[in-house]
Amino acid sequence: MTEDKFRNIYQQHYQLVMKVVYSVLKDRNFSEDVCQEVFLLFSEKANTLEEDRYRQWFLVTAKRKAIDFCRKAYQVHEVASSISDTEENLTETSTVWISNRTYTQVSTEEEIMHKLQLQELTGRLLADLKKKNEDWYEILRRTFLNGEKSEDIARALGISVENLRAKKHRLKIWINKHYREIFEEL
Repeated sequence: MTEDKFRNIYQQHYQLVMKVVYSVLKDRNFSEDVCQEVFLLFSEKANTLEEDRYRQWFLVTAKRKAIDFCRKAYQVHEVASSISDTEENLTETSTVWISNRTYTQVSTEEEIMHKLQLQELTGRLLADLKKKNEDWYEILRRTFLNGEKSEDIARALGISVENLRAKKHRLKIWINKHYREIFEEL
């Protein structure tokens, strides 16, 4: 494919690809990165594609690349973005989710501290829970950390699904009683 032909195709489909990628990512900078990946992939596969199928190929590939970006690299890009923002401007603010379930503007340093405090609280909660009740710890670990189904957890623990539900309910009450105030202070 000639450079002029590629440039024409790029100009013709750039807005479409950006629109699709942005609809998934909701971030202009990341969307531009993914858009470039789509066009790089296109340049590699252009000779194998039929010209009348370019539009469909761009639609499907752009959406898949954006979803892949979210699945595989979101955390890496988020950390890299936070680090570069910090290096460029330590007073820059960003929107983060905080414990009282409202959005607020905080600096990047505050955001990092908040995440560290949440990790510390989670570790403490898991340690306390393991001391309090091994079954509750195992239920929490299998349910939220491993994403196992209730039937599988009940079978592994040798209890009925109804018994598992009751234990989950008591577990939630215990966590709410012992950790709600601490969590809301963060």
